[in-house]
Amino acid sequence: MDLDVLARRAAAGDRGALEDVCVGVQDFVYRLALRFFSDPEDAEDATQEILIQVVTHLGGFEGRSKFTTWVYTIASRHLVRSKRKRVEASVAGPEPFSEWIDTHVAPEPYDAASEAELRLLSEEVRIGCTYGMLLTLSRELRIAYILGDLLEMTDREGAEALEITPAAFRKRVERARAAVRPILAGRCGVVDPGGSCSCDRQVAASIECGLIPDTGPVFVALQRGAAPGEQVGGVEVGRLMRAADQLDLAERLAEVFRTEPQFRAPASVLDELRRCCPDLLGEPRDSVDFDR
Repeated sequence: MDLDVLARRAAAGDRGALEDVCVGVQDFVYRLALRFFSDPEDAEDATQEILIQVVTHLGGFEGRSKFTTWVYTIASRHLVRSKRKRVEASVAGPEPFSEWIDTHVAPEPYDAASEAELRLLSEEVRIGCTYGMLLTLSRELRIAYILGDLLEMTDREGAEALEITPAAFRKRVERARAAVRPILAGRCGVVDPGGSCSCDRQVAASIECGLIPDTGPVFVALQRGAAPGEQVGGVEVGRLMRAADQLDLAERLAEVFRTEPQFRAPASVLDELRRCCPDLLGEPRDSVDFDR
């Protein structure tokens, strides 16, 4: 069912429609927060807080824009204004991030117990590294880059979500691209076939530095929540090969994000939302299954 229709029903007092709206938006809000913070726990907390704002301000949705754009506006505003997270402070900027990569790349791939384990660990490094690149950007540039290049919003949609002019939105996306290009150029083997670094040669350093915890890969574990039929590991080689033919390295990075697993919000997000808004949502019920 169309989210805009459900949103209007929910705003009119339809409790069932309200829950369906929350189910319909929680995954893309979670993915936005995960890309923004690069930490599943921070992303989960932010998703709950954003959904509470969506629920309590739904009466303000007038239908002048798409409901998803309205939600992205609330989400973007919340993320940019939220308290700075520990993981953000650990990434000092593009230059230190690039230096860390160069310093820790091993001469040979990690000596894993099996090929399957190496693929799993390399996938964890790939996702974590690309998320780390986003953390090198200021919050304003980061959210614009996510909306513009990764979610492929138009200038008008991105500007509306960030409550700025289309010209200002384009400028921020361009500045973000300019900031990540030096990290990629001649270095990242995923987006630049001649790059000096590959994910399998960063595994050992990632384990040693705690980026891959003793309990195992974090992002790969999240893939188990992906929808049936969606990609849950590795990279779609065909799409990346096409991206590799493009001149803009920042666009290649965006293509890597577009082929990542479609992470689902944890079930605890909706449970917490029901706890915080019991009069609005009530008890659990069978909800609409949205095509994402």
